[in-house]
Amino acid sequence: MAKNNVILVTVDCLRADHLNCYGYERKTMPFIDYLSTQGVKFEKFFATGHNTCSTFPSIFASVYPLELTSWLPLPQDIVLVSEILRQKGVKTAAVHSNPYLSSFYGYNRGWDYFQDFLENENKHIKQFLVRKKLRNLIRKCTSERTQKSIRELHQCIKILCNLEQHPYELASTITNCALSWLNKNKDSQFFLWIHYMDAHEPYWIRIGDNFEQKYSRGLSRFSRISILRDNIRGSLRWKTVQRMIDIYDDKLRYIDANLKKLFDFLDEKKLLDNTYIIFTADHGQEFLEHGGLFHNAPFLYDEILHVPLILIGPDIEKYADKNLISQIDIAPTILDLFMLPLPKFYRGLGVLSTSIRKRKYVISEAVKSGYRTYAVRTEKWKLIYNPKRQELYDLERDPKETKNVKDEEKEEYKNLLAILNRHILWEEKIRIQRATILEKQRIIRKLRKIRF
Repeated sequence: MAKNNVILVTVDCLRADHLNCYGYERKTMPFIDYLSTQGVKFEKFFATGHNTCSTFPSIFASVYPLELTSWLPLPQDIVLVSEILRQKGVKTAAVHSNPYLSSFYGYNRGWDYFQDFLENENKHIKQFLVRKKLRNLIRKCTSERTQKSIRELHQCIKILCNLEQHPYELASTITNCALSWLNKNKDSQFFLWIHYMDAHEPYWIRIGDNFEQKYSRGLSRFSRISILRDNIRGSLRWKTVQRMIDIYDDKLRYIDANLKKLFDFLDEKKLLDNTYIIFTADHGQEFLEHGGLFHNAPFLYDEILHVPLILIGPDIEKYADKNLISQIDIAPTILDLFMLPLPKFYRGLGVLSTSIRKRKYVISEAVKSGYRTYAVRTEKWKLIYNPKRQELYDLERDPKETKNVKDEEKEEYKNLLAILNRHILWEEKIRIQRATILEKQRIIRKLRKIRF
């Protein structure tokens, strides 16, 4: 009997409502639309945070972002699903080019093969520190108006010099690397994680491999420069944002074409008979729906939180699932597919388990400038809470989250706030426990260095 394999495919910045199978008018990922009919499409799957650093601990270790004392580097006291699988004899491999998920930040744990395309990690850190020192120097020596002009000039020079350069590896490179590993390990039981960066900003660069653009076909070099200029000046017009959306949608088409290539390989090698595929994203992307752009602000609206989740594989039924699902459920699902028990410290549940049907809410979290923001969602209601602002939305009547009904629906606000308060108190206890454990480990390491 063939042993099960699992492939986890994640796409950076992929919001669910830009897929036709989730209701988008454009067919940005037609192959994914097809896959959604071949397995389970989870209609109510939500990210635990607003950026990569906060969501991937949830995806790989089934923890909430704010129960951790830090995100970068990845805390040593959490156990990644890759570490569990490797201990059980499963071949593990990861292919991506996101620096925040690199070996430098600790994401290489548990992988037999780990390719993050960072040939010189020290160079990445040195560049970051030099830029930081330069910014501080400019801030001290110049007025606010001069600082803004210097930033604008710097960014314009940067874009003129790098219009054709990509800050990440293209989907074709990622796919080819993954296929090369698969070809060598196809006879072993394996877990493969592939992460695509192409949907991430910036949106002035061209799509690779001479890919035929559809929605952004007429975008000239001048138009790409104007996108950056408007972004820097903070005076984004809808025309500029629509250009970004056109590029974003074409980038999704490019990723989709590469996924088709991946599945053709799996079909050719007869791996689909015993391989499960999980397709999802770390978070979405905002295009001014609530005043923000991309995913830098700690906003917890659905353009950021609602991401796709599709599961296909042997014996997987074909249906649309309407249960509330969170990213803390990904790692337990992977272990379930390998028929392995779940650790007690994992917070989530397998998405196919009967227990998940009893879930009444999911929680998402963000932090910036010292302020923690939380979102709790039920089937009908969503509360977004931080000390400065509280927002309550009736999702049945207002799915776009445009009308805050906190003052009109006081009872619902009270009930959801009680749920959040319990969660916040629980997380505070967890953080204290983690901090204590980490301090003990630090003292032990220090004592071991002392020679008596």
